[in-house]
Amino acid sequence: MNCTFGAFVSQKRHEQCISLRQFADMIKISPEYLSKIENCERPAPSNDILMRMSDKLLLSETEKEVFFDLAAQSKSDSSIAVDLVNYIHKYPTIYKTLRIAKRCNATDEDWQKFADMLVEKNL
Repeated sequence: MNCTFGAFVSQKRHEQCISLRQFADMIKISPEYLSKIENCERPAPSNDILMRMSDKLLLSETEKEVFFDLAAQSKSDSSIAVDLVNYIHKYPTIYKTLRIAKRCNATDEDWQKFADMLVEKNL
């Protein structure tokens, strides 16, 4: 799905037949703030609000992954180096791989084996 965070929220809210004012009340923010988020005039809100949003929108696990990925992309203050962010955005399989590693509780040792395999491939 290629869309913005705001468009995604708006679409999911409409699918649940929830008005903007109702949803704003449900997640404890002002309707004006929610409108600005949905119209891409503001980036994704704080993590607390994001959690309330995902809960009230009844998102599936896959939808939550898209939701949180779009939320992170909407924010300008990424804690990941920009070159890595651009690389990750270029290859969608990286998102999938990171989610799998998260679900499997991959350790630093697991990642080191993967890194070693990549280094060996490039020799």
